[in-house]
Amino acid sequence: MNQEKMLQACDACFEEMISSIQKICRIDSRRSDPKEKAPFGEGVRDCLEEAVHLASMLGFETSIWDDQVGVASVGVKSKEYLGIAGHLDVVDLNGTWCYEPFGATIDHGKIYARGVLDNKGPLLSCLYAVSVLKRLNYEFPVDVRVLFGTNEETGMEDMKGYFKHHEAPIFGWTPDCKYPVVYAERGRAVYQFVCEKTYASEFYEFINQEIFNKTSLEASFHVDYVSEEFGKNQIRQVKIVEQENTLAVQIIVSYPADVKLCQMEEEFKKHETEHIKIKLVSNLDPVYFPKENKFVKILEKSYEQIMHEDGSAVTTTGGTYAKVIPNIVPFGPSFKGQKGIGHMPDEWMNLEDLRKNLYIYTVSLYNILEGMKE
Repeated sequence: MNQEKMLQACDACFEEMISSIQKICRIDSRRSDPKEKAPFGEGVRDCLEEAVHLASMLGFETSIWDDQVGVASVGVKSKEYLGIAGHLDVVDLNGTWCYEPFGATIDHGKIYARGVLDNKGPLLSCLYAVSVLKRLNYEFPVDVRVLFGTNEETGMEDMKGYFKHHEAPIFGWTPDCKYPVVYAERGRAVYQFVCEKTYASEFYEFINQEIFNKTSLEASFHVDYVSEEFGKNQIRQVKIVEQENTLAVQIIVSYPADVKLCQMEEEFKKHETEHIKIKLVSNLDPVYFPKENKFVKILEKSYEQIMHEDGSAVTTTGGTYAKVIPNIVPFGPSFKGQKGIGHMPDEWMNLEDLRKNLYIYTVSLYNILEGMKE
């Protein structure tokens, strides 16, 4: 199948895809109180059901696992499969919006909506990419499964649970980061310096001295590691956490793949006092895919076929489903220079960028599947 034929098929369904993205983006899928059959809230459940219904109308076999993950599959019902995973849940609204957050308004070539970039638009672009090959009567050598997640923004418990009961894909991607293909993500560790409220004055003196009066927390805690491949170790967020009997200052560390948690923790422990102790609250390990992996090379080539620019694999400071789903890498949807859009007011995507995403995902999917035939 030649590329021109695939791109023509992409153009033929483009308006339909945009209409579908608008429909999904008009559902408020922020996390809310759990209900029956809606562990992350009714809005999230409504969005999941609508996405699965859309996939069914496109001819996919569909199901919903444990009210948390939607599955749309096409192919030969093989045990091995190619997986594409994105999420339908969105972050809360923040700041002042000029456009209705759940209006999916199109204005001057852009579509505005909470979640249109992160991650509904890209996820539906992947769904339609699979649909394009299906419409062209492509003979799939293995199953292709699109997974609709519902808890990426608030814990990724959906995919953690799903993959306790299901085989991992042999390869795949999540369209929830940037281009070109991302071969490595940093780890994300959440630490707390915890103190009983009885010693509140000591706690506040501690955070004044150790946190607020420091120009560089990394240097202050002696965790200012620098990796040639990944860049600087980063303490990215600090906040006070108050519970019934304790006070804590929480720090989130975005750490390179070659940094050891035990190494960092030893440095943090040097700042403990008699009543203030360090605790690791949670950790998501780094993601590291060999750059020479044949599938990574195919994604590089596919990107270059469409964009006519260097597609060499890169690293990211972000965190995606790649942290909890084996054998997938982040791939798209943001192009070079596009930052600070996803969680901000008036979140947007260019319509033509959505078209480019559809092109890239369709060609990438085809190239990977053809590679599996070899």
